[in-house]
Amino acid sequence: MRRLRLPLLVLLAATLACNTLLPRPTATPRAPTPTGIFDPPRSTPTPASGATSTKRVPTRQPIATVTPAEALTPEASGARACDFVPGVSVPAVMPPGLGAPTATPPPPPIELPPNIAVDADVTAAQLDLYDQFTADIENEYVYPDFNGADWPAIQARYRALIEGGLTDDDFYYALNLVLYDLGDDHSYFESPVEAAQADQEFAGNIDYVGIGVVVEAVPEAGRATIVYTFPGGAAAEAGLRAHDSLLTVDGEPILDDTGGIKNIIRGEAGSEIALTVQRPGGEPFDLTLVRRRITGATPVDYCLMPAARVGYIFLPHLDDETIPDQFRAALDALTADAPLAGLIIDNRQNGGGANTVLEALLGLFLSGPQGFFVSRDATRPFDIQAEERDGSQAVPLVVLVGPDTVSYGEIMTGVLQAAGRATVLGQTSLGNVETMWAYTYPGGARAWIAHETFQYPGQAAGQWEDTGIIPDIPVPTRWDLFTEADDPALAAALVVFGLGQ
Repeated sequence: MRRLRLPLLVLLAATLACNTLLPRPTATPRAPTPTGIFDPPRSTPTPASGATSTKRVPTRQPIATVTPAEALTPEASGARACDFVPGVSVPAVMPPGLGAPTATPPPPPIELPPNIAVDADVTAAQLDLYDQFTADIENEYVYPDFNGADWPAIQARYRALIEGGLTDDDFYYALNLVLYDLGDDHSYFESPVEAAQADQEFAGNIDYVGIGVVVEAVPEAGRATIVYTFPGGAAAEAGLRAHDSLLTVDGEPILDDTGGIKNIIRGEAGSEIALTVQRPGGEPFDLTLVRRRITGATPVDYCLMPAARVGYIFLPHLDDETIPDQFRAALDALTADAPLAGLIIDNRQNGGGANTVLEALLGLFLSGPQGFFVSRDATRPFDIQAEERDGSQAVPLVVLVGPDTVSYGEIMTGVLQAAGRATVLGQTSLGNVETMWAYTYPGGARAWIAHETFQYPGQAAGQWEDTGIIPDIPVPTRWDLFTEADDPALAAALVVFGLGQ
């Protein structure tokens, strides 16, 4: 089912950090990283709608309220104190109808790249790669009916386009259009430059010039909201943080006419950028920043509600191999002086990533067989090895989910929910849980092709692809309409833990 607007198709690698298998025969041993989410950011996928499912609500463990004498201080714990204060913070009120199913508009017609005269050797090399690419789809694509599309006609259409002459950039764009014509909004193609950059980012080696933010479009509000900031970036040093919105950049709207984010945030190191910013519930204000080089790994933010002994960890995606160690460090800091009474894992913006990261994180909370990955002709078990860390195997869990939860972010949430290990709060996730395998071609180009669906024990294969992950307790939120200090989902999580009203 197509869920992304065509103008965003070329940003597929930037919109979703998709779930991937590592390693496999002929597959590149790494996961794709969203190459464009750093100034500028991800697009906003449309949520799955109208989904219903019957599922068991996990057992909720009662937790006693901590007396003031037992309360921790942020200084003692080593973790910053959350802005949300139990018993004090007032949850933001979301607009009526938020989270209600909405109709998905039909995809716009595609515009093929124009033909141009190129060297015959260039066309011959492109056709050779194209034939390998289409053969991989024909032999490995998880859906043998090609989603009901006329596969021979698609093959012929794009072969004729390539034979007419394409620049390399247009050629790689055309290969993404092949997948679009299949109705696939998960698989995608990377140019050699994109593939190399993705490898670096997966290794925790982000390197670009900007202000140090990851943002996503909010087309209905004409803005882009900050998902997270990079420590040491100009935005973080200026006090910008998650949930703040960028309205204009250098005097022009940050979104284009299609609702996509304009590529106007990056620039030369040392150059100034003028922003109009709005904090949830506040008035717009102007800010001038200086772009600088941003390097390092994707940050994993966390905080502690000291009096309640409840920790919060935000998972932006699973597409950085440093994330499991950052998560372990967060657990160490949150439990430095006492065990946690509960842990909230925020997957509302989790775009998925690598199976190795997924397995490491799940292993902190459960173990054993957790389902299967099912391809055309094989079934592969999904077994998790337990790792005890600071009481992680027993701590009560709440996982936050939403329409921007995708791929392995969904499988992580769904497994914890279905295993009875966590209560899930939020909105139904996207429903995009195929596992993709990587196919590398001459010159370093790479295709990520959906090869398997996921099957939890007792479910049909691909069920979550159809339904998304449906929360146990609906808590509609929109990222630009609340802050950490008034997050309705944090208030609801405390109720689950027996610590709220």
